[in-house]
Amino acid sequence: MTISTLLIQPQDPVLLERSWQRCHDYGLRRDQRSDPGCLAGTELQQRRQQHQALLHSLRHSLPLFEQLQQGRHCRLIFADAEGTILFTAGDPHFGDRAQKLALASGASWDEQSMGTNAIGTALSERREVCVLGGQHYLAANRDISCSASPVFGPDGQLLGVIDISSEAGGHNTDMLLTARLMALSVENALVMNHSDGHWLLSLAPDAGSLQQPWTGLIALGEDGELLAANRSARHWLGELDLPAMVRRLRQGELTPLGSGLALLSRRPGRQASPRRAPGLDDTALKLLNRNIPLLIQGETGTGKDHLVRRLHRQSGRAKGPLVAVNCGALPAELLEAELFGYLPGAFTGGSRQGRPGYIRAAQGGILFLDEIGELPLAAQTRLLRVLQEKTVTPLGSHRPEAVDFALVAASHRDLAAMVAAGEFRQDLFFRLNGYRLILPPLRDYPRAELVCLLQDLLGEEADERLSSEAQEQLLAYDWPGNVRQLKQVLEVADVLADGGPIGPEHLPDLPRFRDEPPSGADLKSAADRQIREVLAACGGNVSEAARRLGISRTTLYARLRQG
Repeated sequence: MTISTLLIQPQDPVLLERSWQRCHDYGLRRDQRSDPGCLAGTELQQRRQQHQALLHSLRHSLPLFEQLQQGRHCRLIFADAEGTILFTAGDPHFGDRAQKLALASGASWDEQSMGTNAIGTALSERREVCVLGGQHYLAANRDISCSASPVFGPDGQLLGVIDISSEAGGHNTDMLLTARLMALSVENALVMNHSDGHWLLSLAPDAGSLQQPWTGLIALGEDGELLAANRSARHWLGELDLPAMVRRLRQGELTPLGSGLALLSRRPGRQASPRRAPGLDDTALKLLNRNIPLLIQGETGTGKDHLVRRLHRQSGRAKGPLVAVNCGALPAELLEAELFGYLPGAFTGGSRQGRPGYIRAAQGGILFLDEIGELPLAAQTRLLRVLQEKTVTPLGSHRPEAVDFALVAASHRDLAAMVAAGEFRQDLFFRLNGYRLILPPLRDYPRAELVCLLQDLLGEEADERLSSEAQEQLLAYDWPGNVRQLKQVLEVADVLADGGPIGPEHLPDLPRFRDEPPSGADLKSAADRQIREVLAACGGNVSEAARRLGISRTTLYARLRQG
């Protein structure tokens, strides 16, 4: 894509004809009322949360809109793939009361209910559309004109459209260009900010086109695996051996590539991780790479799944699959079939082709058994045999098949106490417990570490986005739902603040459970036991013990005083 392709091209003359024909087929009448459906409250907030990263990038791109459309009476709109408006900005005085309501957040402009219009028709056609005044199918919409450009996600999925609307007589031809530039800007930001990205590959026909909105951008994993690409880069993907390019290209140097240029730059992943614990991660990674099973314990919401995904990306099995199994969510009657797989015809109602099962699906990678404490005793017995023999026998078969995977198990329950109560097999517990990691609950975080976590979750603009009053309110709460609850509260507050600073008024109610015991009470004894074991192994060296446990010395001293 070059600058010439960004110039406004004549619209396909049959595009509007196709749209009008669809409207006729929908049963719409030209003289019917323009009455968009409207979402509000929780459902609208949920839609916004689904597009949180996109809306964040769009707000950052507002200066571009304001610069290009300065002084014009128009509105910038983002509508999702269903045509529901999630964001508006621009001239607050544009339009009469009815138009303001019709173009407000929550209003739906899908073509099937609102007829030919830039939002709905761009979604139907998956291309840019300009609809001026009387070109709207519903005569009631003839007083407005609009230009819309589709927005595609890093995986090529249609996410929605950027639309610029104005009064019918005040629409300029460059508004479609602005919508296109805004869409490209948002798409590029989604690729560049991909949470798992290690490398960013930029592609352009010449040096002057690099760092432009139409530059091809590809986010890559550490070994060159494809994670995300913008629309410009997808034209190149079929010709590229990405892992080889990561090995061959020199970081920061322009390199000829076919008839164009490539630039490889490194960007550390900006995943909103539960907390930084390099000692814990390094030890766990070293053991995982030696095929020693890991047992992760911690209250619900402390980030066990985030830790496992991070370990998988950094492990020697990163090219293999990460198969995550929630043992508590498996139907009891199908549990063994789901875990161990089955042959065709093994039981009534099964797939005609049979199923490999989660364990065989993890071949060459990592099997993550979450909520392992919920596994029934009968399934525990079969799992133990699989772990001991490194073979699995699918249902309906008598022939064991060799399997190779690293094992990570997790639970919020005290498995040692379950063993004592006869609820969990002791031999399986010892097989799983090659090395135990305990993730602390948020209420045990020192203030400084909790502040760092808030900054991680809010990103680079944390100091500007979170008022001191709101921060103090968050720090004073005990977070029974841990990191998962904190992330959800911040997501809601971000939506309610609508791009501005988050104040106490934007925080949802934080429930108190004074009459209930803390959700981690059953883990305290296990945590204290591990602390004593690690401290003894370190010869009483508190700094080394804190590093191995992945907690600060302040937290360790506090736990020792409590014990």
